[in-house]
Amino acid sequence: MGDEVRDVLVAVIAEVETTVTRDVIRQIVNRTIVREPAGRRLLAQLTKDPGMLVSGSTRIPRLLDRILLDLADAGGSTVRPPGCARCGRVELLVCRDGEDRICAACGRARLDVLIDCVECERSGQLRHAQVGDRAYCRSCWRALQDVADERLDRFVAERIPGGTLYMMLTATEGLKADRTLRLALECELFGADWIADPPASSVLFATFYERLRELGAQLPALTCGHCGRVRKLPDRLEGRICCGACYKAAHRAVCDGCGNTAHLELRRPNGDRLCQACTNQLPESSAECIGCGNHRLIAVRTSDGPMCSGCRTAPGTDVCTVCGTSGPCRFPGTEKAICLTCYAAARVDICHRCGRERECRFAGTPKAICTPCALPRKPCSVCARVVLPIRHTPDGEPLCWNCAPHIVEACIGCGREARVSARTDQGPLCQRCARTSPLMFRDCRRCGTHGRLHHRRWCDRCYADDKIRELLPDDVVAADPMLATLRERFLAADERRTLDAFRRNTTVAILREAVSGTEPLSHALLDRLGTPGSTAPVRALLAEYGLLPARDEQLVRFETWCQDRSAQILDPDHRRLFDRFVRWRHLRQLREQDRQTGRRQSDGRRQELTQVLGLLGWLTARSESLTMLDQARLDLWLLEGPRLRRRVAAFLEWAARDGTCPRLRVPSLTSTPNTPTGASVDERWELLGRVLSAHDDDPRTRLAGALLLLFGIPVARLHLLRVTDITSTDTVTIRLGADPLELPDAIGQLAITAREHRDAPRLLTDAGESDWLFPGQHHGAPLSRDALTDRLARFGIRARHARAGALASLAQELPAPVIARLTGLHVTAATRWAEAVVASNARYSALTR
Repeated sequence: MGDEVRDVLVAVIAEVETTVTRDVIRQIVNRTIVREPAGRRLLAQLTKDPGMLVSGSTRIPRLLDRILLDLADAGGSTVRPPGCARCGRVELLVCRDGEDRICAACGRARLDVLIDCVECERSGQLRHAQVGDRAYCRSCWRALQDVADERLDRFVAERIPGGTLYMMLTATEGLKADRTLRLALECELFGADWIADPPASSVLFATFYERLRELGAQLPALTCGHCGRVRKLPDRLEGRICCGACYKAAHRAVCDGCGNTAHLELRRPNGDRLCQACTNQLPESSAECIGCGNHRLIAVRTSDGPMCSGCRTAPGTDVCTVCGTSGPCRFPGTEKAICLTCYAAARVDICHRCGRERECRFAGTPKAICTPCALPRKPCSVCARVVLPIRHTPDGEPLCWNCAPHIVEACIGCGREARVSARTDQGPLCQRCARTSPLMFRDCRRCGTHGRLHHRRWCDRCYADDKIRELLPDDVVAADPMLATLRERFLAADERRTLDAFRRNTTVAILREAVSGTEPLSHALLDRLGTPGSTAPVRALLAEYGLLPARDEQLVRFETWCQDRSAQILDPDHRRLFDRFVRWRHLRQLREQDRQTGRRQSDGRRQELTQVLGLLGWLTARSESLTMLDQARLDLWLLEGPRLRRRVAAFLEWAARDGTCPRLRVPSLTSTPNTPTGASVDERWELLGRVLSAHDDDPRTRLAGALLLLFGIPVARLHLLRVTDITSTDTVTIRLGADPLELPDAIGQLAITAREHRDAPRLLTDAGESDWLFPGQHHGAPLSRDALTDRLARFGIRARHARAGALASLAQELPAPVIARLTGLHVTAATRWAEAVVASNARYSALTR
C-alpha cells in the first residue's frame, strides 16, 4: 500500500483514538490492509463519515471492524467496535443479515433447518449436513463416517478404470473424516455423471479425480468446462469448473472510464469500475521506483517501496545457490538466489505442443510450453490470417501487423517519417532503427551480456549456442567424435553468421536430417534429401570435416545433365550413339584430368552436346539417321542455324572414325579479332586509385582489381590464384605465367594482406582452406568466376572493358613474348593483341593525314 494512503489513514484514526500511539496504529493498519485499492476505499469512507470509528454501527466495512477490534485489544478506549446485530457479542462479524453484520455463531444458527433424515428416517431433526437433495442429522452423519472409506473404495473399483484401493487411500490422504464422507456420498449420487462430464463436478470430486489420474487411473484430463483447454481451473461459471480466462471473459462489463467492454480490475470509492488500461492511467498507479528512481507504472509495492516491472525482474549480484558462482542472479538477497545460466537451464523442457526442447513456461510439469507456442494466435478481423494480433479494434477484434492502422512519426534514430515500431524514453523508433539502436538493448537472461536480445531474451551468442546444441545434441555427438569436432567449430564461429545460416530453413533441415538420421552419411543420402542447390552447402561442410569423401560436383551435375538429355532422344540408335560419344569423349577426358571439373569446362561441353542433340533431332524429324548424313544435308543444317552449330565437328569426326557416318567437312569457328578499344588510361588510373584507397573492403578483391587494371589478367585466371603464387623476399612477386611478375610497392603490400585474409563464409563456419587465395563456398574449390566478377563490379570495374584497355597498353610497351611469360597469356594471343594495336595505330594515322 502507498505511503501517502497509509499516512492519511493513520492520521484520521489517531485524531479520534488518542489513547494509542501512532506507531501502534500504523502497525495495525499495515497488518490489516494489504492491498492499496482496499485502503483507498476505506480512506474515502472514513473521510466521508469519520463517525464510523465511534458509532458501533453493524454496517461498517469489515476491514474497519478488524482495525477497531485490534485497537480495542491494544488498549484503545475511544473507538467502539460493533457488536453482533443479533446477540450483541463484540467479535469479528463475518456474516450478514440483510445490511447488518452478525457473528459466525448467529450465522450458523440462521441456517438451522428441521429435516427428515434420509438415513434414520426420523422427522423433525436438525439438519447437520446435506448432499444433493439428501439431508442428514448429526448422529447419522457421524455414524456414516466409519464406513466412508468402504463406500468410496466400492465406487473406485466399479467406476474408475484401473482404480485400486491403494489409489483411493492415497488420493484421500489428508482429508478429514467429514470431507471423506461427503466425497463418498457425492460419488454414489453423481459419480457416474461426473466421470462422463468432469467439469460439472464439485471442487472436492475434481480434486479427487485429478489425484487418481496422477496415480495412474485411466481417466481423461480435467478440462475447462467452457473452453475445453487443460489448464489451471480455479473458478466456477454457470455450475461448471472453468479457467480464469473464461471466468474473466464471462464477467466483462462496461468500464466507467473508457466505455469499452473489458474485465474490470478496480472499483473506486465513488463506485466507478475501471478496466486495467484505465487503472494504469490513474495517478496513484505510478510512483517513483525504488530501483531505477524513475517515475513509472508500479508493478509491485514492497516493504521498501514501489517497484516497476523492469526492476522487479532485474537480476542483482549474489552467490548462486545451485552452482556457487558469484554474479548476476535472480532473487538476489534470498535463499532462492540463482544465476542467469542456471535459471535458464532450469527452464529448459520439452514443449508439450511442438515437441521441441527449449526454454518453456511451466518447465518440469506436463504443461511445459515454449514461448512461441504459448502466444495466442487469432484470426485477423480484416484479412482472416491466423497470426499474433498486434492491436485490437475498439470492439476488441484482433488486427495483424499489416492490417493495423499505421502510426507514423519522426524516428529519433534516422529522422525519417516512418511507422513506429518501438517507443523509448527518448522517443519513437522505426523498425530498422529498433533492431540496432542501443536504446533497445537489454541484459541477456542467460549470460547477462548487454545487447540486442531475441524472443527468449537471450543475446546473439546464447541464442546461437542454443541453436547449435539443438542441431547437434549430446547423444548425436557422442556417437561420432568427428561430429564433436564439428560442433566445437560451430560454437567458436561468429554468432551473427551462425544465426544468418539458421535462417536457411531448408539447408539446416537437411543438415539435421543427415547427421541425426539412422541412415549412414553418404552422397546418395544427400541427393535424396534435397535439390543440388540446397544440399551443396551441407555437402561442402561435411566434406571439409571428413564426414564425407570429396566429390567433383561439376562432374556429377554434368553426368546428370547428360542422362536427362539422353532420355529425351526418341530414336534408340541416336540415343546409343549419343551415350557412347558422351562416355568415351567427354566423361573420359574429365575423369582423367588431375583437377576438379570447372564451371567453364562443363558449360562448354554442354554447349557442344546441345548442338549434337539439335543435329540428331533434325535428322529424326526428317526420318533419317546419322548414316544417311552427307555433306549436302550437313551444309543445309548449318545454314539454317547460328554459327554455334559448327561445334558438332568433334562429334562428326568421332562418328566418322567409328564408321557411323562418312567423313564430312565442318567450317571452323574463327575467333573475332581483338579490338583495343577498352578503358582508357585515365579511366583505369581513376579506378585503380579507388581500389587502393578502399581500406575497409576485402583486400583480395582489391588485389584482383589492381591486377586486372594494370596487367589485364582475366577473371578466369584470377579466381584460380593460389597462396603459393605470391612470394615476398626483398620484393613481392606473383606468378601468373612462366616468370614471376614483380609488383609495385602499394600492390605488393596489398598482396601480402590478401594472402593473410582468406576467410570465406560457409554454412555455420568460415572456410578452413590453406590453398586457394579466393576460397569458395564449397570445400576444395575456389570462388567462382561470376562471384569475383560481381565483386569487381562493386568498384565500378567492368572486367572485359578494363582488360582490353590494359592489354592494349601493354602491347604498346612490351614485346608479345614478354607479355606472355609475365601474365600467363598465350603467346599467340599476345601476338594478336600486338597486331591489333599496330593495325589500330595505322588506321588512326591514315585518318589524320
